Amino acid sequence: MDFEALHRVRESCRIYSDRKVEREILTHLVDIARLSPSACNSQAWHFIIVDDKEALKKLRDGLDDDGLTGCPWRENVPAFILICEEKAHLRPAIEERYGSQYFTQMDIGMAAVTLCYGAADIGLGTCMIGVVNQKKLKEAFQIPPECTVRLAVAVGYPKKAGTIRQKSRKELKEIAGYNQW
Repeated sequence: MDFEALHRVRESCRIYSDRKVEREILTHLVDIARLSPSACNSQAWHFIIVDDKEALKKLRDGLDDDGLTGCPWRENVPAFILICEEKAHLRPAIEERYGSQYFTQMDIGMAAVTLCYGAADIGLGTCMIGVVNQKKLKEAFQIPPECTVRLAVAVGYPKKAGTIRQKSRKELKEIAGYNQW
């Protein structure tokens, strides 16, 4: 599939079939995500593949942050990939000016998008979830205290495979200008 077609079919999936996602596929998605660009090649990320029944239960619990949840449909997700932020090691002058973590969330975003496009390319659905309970997830998955869980990416086979909803986006003229705002 060419990139534009892939971009049109990739969407946030919230309804998954009962089909389990093979661990090899989940590993492949992390493998392509790790190839994403990062500031000074810092690669300040760590991925945790969650596909075991007990681990999924802990993760689903960790997607409720004291009543605030970005994933009320979490019970039907067959797998998740947590993306955690580690301390970045940038070139000294860049780190001094911007701080070590200035670029890291952008880097993680690029890795997450790469993962999601890779999934869409092979017929999987994904949804990025940023509302998480840090304390619960850190305890459940032995995440070091200095790291932050930035995203939980839901991964599964869409229940309505092959259906593409119309995307609602601003007109190009509303968001782009030439040589000025």
